[in-house]
Amino acid sequence: MIKLFTQAGCNSSRKARQWFRDHGIAFEEKNFSSTAPTISELKQILCLTENGLDDIISTRSQLYPTIADKLPDMTFNETLQLLCEHPQLLRRPIIVGRNKLQVGFNDDDIRQFIPRHIRRISFQRTLVGLVDM
Repeated sequence: MIKLFTQAGCNSSRKARQWFRDHGIAFEEKNFSSTAPTISELKQILCLTENGLDDIISTRSQLYPTIADKLPDMTFNETLQLLCEHPQLLRRPIIVGRNKLQVGFNDDDIRQFIPRHIRRISFQRTLVGLVDM
């Protein structure tokens, strides 16, 4: 099951939610505006990142300037606790699949969440269309 972590009022979160609906792909949504992330969820997300916390912390958040100087001195667990208490520091949306992660909305990258068998069918149709030309 795909997990979609969103925040209220976030245009990218709205786009991701609509993309999954338009493509008939089931997902579970968790809105950080109403339910804070858990440390366990953040650890699961971080396991799939390439650059750890740098991939999920939003430097454009209004709160970021107030904590930027403190981050390097914080322990990993202190940072996770801070993110749980202030989820507005997280980039969004965060999309988590079995072994897949996407942070932010990107039309091309989100296609990785279309099941493989459906991508193959679509690819085969495209090839047949090219041969018929």
